[in-house]
Amino acid sequence: MANTRPSGPSFGDELRRERVVREVSLEEISAATKISLRLLSALERSDLVKLPAPVFTRGFIRAYCLHLGLDPVDKINAYLAVVQTGDAPSTSGKPGLGSRFLRGRRSTAGTILGGVTAVLLLLGLIASPDHRRPAAPTSGIAGAEPISFKNVSPSNEPTPLIREDSRELLSNAGGIALVLDFDEPSWIEISADGEKVFGGLVTAGESRRFEAQRDFRVTLGNAGGVRVSVDGRPGERLGGPGEVVRNVVLPDLTSRG
Repeated sequence: MANTRPSGPSFGDELRRERVVREVSLEEISAATKISLRLLSALERSDLVKLPAPVFTRGFIRAYCLHLGLDPVDKINAYLAVVQTGDAPSTSGKPGLGSRFLRGRRSTAGTILGGVTAVLLLLGLIASPDHRRPAAPTSGIAGAEPISFKNVSPSNEPTPLIREDSRELLSNAGGIALVLDFDEPSWIEISADGEKVFGGLVTAGESRRFEAQRDFRVTLGNAGGVRVSVDGRPGERLGGPGEVVRNVVLPDLTSRG
């Protein structure tokens, strides 16, 4: 005859015994811990099939024990020992938790393997030269023919030159251009059409250009060191060296035209 080893109370029996001794109902624990009565009953029956994954069940046991004033470490260790051995009683005739965890691990491994395979296939599709898009043409239009100039003979005539004063007149058609060339440093203040557009010290060798529709008002701190040109006319000096001139209106309407 085979020897049978008597089994002691399960972790669920221990929890239920502690609760009954303290005269605490499952409803009270459920209200305090927010754990459903169905899960609390499965916990006291040690029904691993009805209980969720160990990471959640450990939390249920901890909340259960803390409400009763028990040390949850011993009860959690007793539960984990049952989970590892798979010796918990099955009240519903369903497969034990051990086989369910094995199936879960196999399905997880299959999912990971499938994901890795899909990633490898995608990388191979990207790296395959057969699936690359043709490179866009780097310049010009595809199939464009080179341009040929027919019946055009080179000209030996010199290229016409454009004088600087003519260029200024053309670019300022309908307005007035003021150019200041500084042979010596001078402080200046320029107003165009009644609005101040510049004020400050300009060093020797620089040139400043301003535009207006009607007129300018010019103030120079060293009139003899600045050549003033209006609309491309030859530069003139508005005073002697070191002389200060203020609010000179340009162009001079009495001498224009």
